[in-house]
Amino acid sequence: MAITKGQGRSFSYAVILGYLVFLSLPIFWLISTSIKDPLEAFAIPPKLLVWPKLSNFLEVFANKAFMLSLLNSLLVALGTVACTMVVSVPAAYGLARLKGVFKNSVLSWLLLTRAAPGMIYVIPYFLVFGRLGLDDTRISLVIMNMIYTIPLVIWMLLTFFEEIPISVEESARVDGASNLQIMTRIAIPIVMPGLASSAILAFIFSWNEFLFALVMTKKVATTAPVSIVNFMAYEGTNWNHVAVGGILILLPVLLFSVAIRKYLIRGMAAGAVKG
Repeated sequence: MAITKGQGRSFSYAVILGYLVFLSLPIFWLISTSIKDPLEAFAIPPKLLVWPKLSNFLEVFANKAFMLSLLNSLLVALGTVACTMVVSVPAAYGLARLKGVFKNSVLSWLLLTRAAPGMIYVIPYFLVFGRLGLDDTRISLVIMNMIYTIPLVIWMLLTFFEEIPISVEESARVDGASNLQIMTRIAIPIVMPGLASSAILAFIFSWNEFLFALVMTKKVATTAPVSIVNFMAYEGTNWNHVAVGGILILLPVLLFSVAIRKYLIRGMAAGAVKG
């Protein structure tokens, strides 16, 4: 029996809905657990309707170590995004205007560094930062994160810059514009959706990064994904606090995504069409 267009569309919607429900279950668990006491959180059968308790949030907010780790995560993520864009935008623009073997070699090397496991970089840089006195600092985390974010952003922006007509830049050059003015006043405004989508991906990677923060920090620069493990003590795991911590880690990424969603959607759509 042939499948009609309407049936195919209904099946697609059902698959998408099921996938969204699957992705939403952990978030639902976080929210549900964060507003319950330990007995309600693990009651059998589960209690879906309970009187919300804010004591878990107040206890986590009173935890100075975890709140400091949230601040560290925010500063490291923002610092990584800023430094990454400063380096990646000129690099992507320059590579977009190059031709030949050199360009392909550089792009291949960038892809190789992005694909390599993080453990390759952790040990040598840990020793270097220790000698320089940069161990357990936010600066060391920003530098480590840039190892992965710079290749990612360059590859994303490359297609956007390559799609800018050369005639537009030549006209500006005839009018006396320098290469720097062409890049800052013409090329960058045109690829702004790509910049936004690249920035949010760099932010998400930096905010969620665990391995570098685990090895490079001890106490002062510990980030939230590492600090949340402290709620899992030898005596037992406080899952209510873990849930609250998970929500606090999720919120900045959610707010950042909503704030620039217009540019993010345009950037992803443009990249898909151009690719």
